[in-house]
Order: sequence, then C-alpha cells, then structure tokens
Amino acid sequence: MPDQTADSVLREAARWLVLLDDEADVQLQAQFQAWISAAPEHAAAVARLQGRLSSLQQLPRQAAGKALRHAPRAPQASKMQALALTLALLPMAWITTTCWQQGYLLADLSTSGGAWLDRRLDDDSEIHLDGDSAVNVHFDAGERRVELLRGEVLVDVAKDPRPFLVVTAHGSVRALGTRFTVSRQGDSTQVTMIESTTAISSAGHSLKLTANQRVRLGAQGPGNVEQVRADALEQAWHKHKLLAEDEPLSDVLTRLSRHYPGLLWADHAALAGLQVTVMLPLDDPRQALRLLQRTLPIQVSQYTPWITRVTLKPEVGRK
Repeated sequence: MPDQTADSVLREAARWLVLLDDEADVQLQAQFQAWISAAPEHAAAVARLQGRLSSLQQLPRQAAGKALRHAPRAPQASKMQALALTLALLPMAWITTTCWQQGYLLADLSTSGGAWLDRRLDDDSEIHLDGDSAVNVHFDAGERRVELLRGEVLVDVAKDPRPFLVVTAHGSVRALGTRFTVSRQGDSTQVTMIESTTAISSAGHSLKLTANQRVRLGAQGPGNVEQVRADALEQAWHKHKLLAEDEPLSDVLTRLSRHYPGLLWADHAALAGLQVTVMLPLDDPRQALRLLQRTLPIQVSQYTPWITRVTLKPEVGRK
C-alpha cells in the first residue's frame, strides 16, 4: 500500500537524522548518504520533512540547540512532527548540541529554563543563578574563580584574602568586596554593580565600576558606563521580576527567553532600536510576552507549542 510505504520511508528518514543528531560521526553520516542514494523515495522523504518546517531554517545555531533540549516529549500522534522539527534544525543543531553538552551539562552549577538556584560557596560567598544559566566554580589557594558559561548570575562576595573573579568570554570582573550581576547576552557580557566596586578587564582595557553603574563588554572591550537603579534591580531579581528601564527590547527578550517554555526567538536585527521600560513577571513568561505585545509594535508567531518567534510588525518595518 503506497501510503504505508511512504509513511515508513518518512519515519526511516526521521530516524536516521535523529541518530545523526545524537552521534553525528563520519561513519554514520556515510551510512546515511548511502541510504539516501539507495532510492529516490529516500531523498524525497528528506525534502518533504525539511519543507514542513522550512520557515524555521533561519533560527540561529544557539536557538536551534535550545529548541531541541527544551522540546517536551511528544504524544504518539505528533511524534512525526517532533522528528520533522529535529530534521529541520539538524544542520545547525548537532554541533550546537554537542558544544552545549560539553559546556552546560558538565557545568558545576546550572539551571534549566524557568528555574532559579541559590548556592552558598565554600568561602561563604553566595551566587544566585537565573534560568537557563550555568557556571563553573574553581577555588584554590591563590584565587576564587567563577566562570559564567551562559545566562546570568548575581554574586554576593564574602570577605577573603583571595581575589574573587567572575570570567566570561568577554573579560573578567574582579570583586573588591561587593555585590553585582553578570549576564551573557549573545556576543557580549553585561556587568551591573549593586554595591561597592569591581575592577573589570576586557580586550586589553580596564576600568572600575561602582554601585549603580552598568557596562557592556564586547570583542572591542568595555562600552559606555551607564547609570542604573541597582537597588530596584536587585529587588526585582529576588522577586523573580524583570525590571527594564529604557533598555533594548532585544536584551529584555534574551532575559525572558531563559524562563520561556521552549524556544523564544527574537529577530534582533528587526527589533534594533526599540527601547522599553517595563516590569515583567518571570514566573509567568507567557503573560510577560503578552504584556510586551500589547504595548509594542511587535508580532508574535507560534510555530509549535514550544517555538515562538518575535519580530517587528510588517507595517512598521515598511515605514
């Protein structure tokens, strides 16, 4: 029966690519190519699955990995759709997933999306992890080092003769008996001082940041220092709220995405230039997104129950 045969080929195509996503070695890829070449129906099945979710091909690699690891288990009736999603994201996702497993799953401390973690370290310092965040912690006789792999962390540093450092790919923050937050945001790191002072080093540049100041670190070093209401930001953090005061919408969506079920993908290029002042409930991220949608010229598209895209409304983009 042709329909059953076509369905079995689709399932086999999806099964192959799920295997590739898990193992992705040269031998397995060669076996898959042999299967593709064995019959024209095989290549057609791959093309059909890709076409089902072709609009998702523009998702960036990091977003693709997040979509896969946050996707809920599908019931039997929708397993093919879940496999098709894996196939559509596979070219970007298998490398991402591997890197994520090495950096995220092996982290000393981590949180899943929507979770929070408070931990007292061996020196009595306290760290508080936002959702979808991960750190490595290394203390020795010479220093105390926290490596922020992803997400955001609030640090309350205990007094100790050893220096306390928070490091990311964009630089290091040396605490001078202090409380501050460090956030990974795409291709940059943001540091916000709540109390006391930190010494920051980034791309060969250095500066001191004091209470109620914030700076972004990038490939070229520190950006401009901004004034913030650090006490309000800290209170919002502990109440699981997102407080933004004239901040880029893209940054707000990045933070919200750490708590959003599944993948919340923002079209940062289209949203560039939109600033927002808002208080959002991180414990109810869907409601938070609805609040943004009511007050801003944005379009929210739901591809599946666990993939949401935010971009500028088309009529706004044409102006």
